[in-house]
Amino acid sequence: MASEIWEDEGEYYCFQAAHVESDEAWVFELSEARQAPASWAGTEHQDAVMPGVVMVAVVAHDPDVEKPPFVRFDPEQPVPFELMKRFVSRVAEMLDVLKETQSPR
Repeated sequence: MASEIWEDEGEYYCFQAAHVESDEAWVFELSEARQAPASWAGTEHQDAVMPGVVMVAVVAHDPDVEKPPFVRFDPEQPVPFELMKRFVSRVAEMLDVLKETQSPR
């Protein structure tokens, strides 16, 4: 799984990408980034940043699966426009690399 933390106008977001073998698809998610719970204080993970509720997700099936990619939005989670552009650009970039390599796993 690939994970990145992004900042947009003082807010932090989490971008994640993972291959789901059972669905033969890549899933890309954008969510708010959240600090680790207070109960983790004093541990090596106390400063961890974790993904929150998924704001938008893209599912892109493997090239040999004849299904088009699709997008899901959480209607309760507004996505800033500049952040959405960055998300779409990153997903497109990763999908282009996957097409070139033909070996997404």
